Amino acid sequence: MKVSILRKSDYEEMKKLFLDVFSNEPWFDKWNREQLDRYMKDLTENNNSLSFALFDEKEELIGCSLGYIFNWWEGREYFIKEFFISRKNQSHGAGSTFLTLIEERLRAEDVQHITLATEKTVPAYHFYQKNGFSVLENSAFLVKKVSE
Repeated sequence: MKVSILRKSDYEEMKKLFLDVFSNEPWFDKWNREQLDRYMKDLTENNNSLSFALFDEKEELIGCSLGYIFNWWEGREYFIKEFFISRKNQSHGAGSTFLTLIEERLRAEDVQHITLATEKTVPAYHFYQKNGFSVLENSAFLVKKVSE
């Protein structure tokens, strides 16, 4: 497996992979094409966007990490907004390998932390803990619905 910065030429394949992962169990998201395009552009086309791609031995895209680099008082951090592995490659070590490869790249770029948010009721929560992420005791992720 190899990791690289997500290329524009991988954009359509990335969207297909994202839809396949998040339209199925346990998320069952219901994306329409227009909203998905806007969301992906939000994630990949900002000045501080940083998106990684994971390829298998056949050069097939099997995973992505879409996020942002932020400067913080403790140094630079990479906030993962979306992390996904093809369903056929889940539970076979690809996600853990991907995180390790991302960490190596970030270390070389002098990034001190990786942060993310996930739901406690999905398998991803335990996956991240297994891979060295911890819950911040004094922090909470909050949301407020603006309209009905």
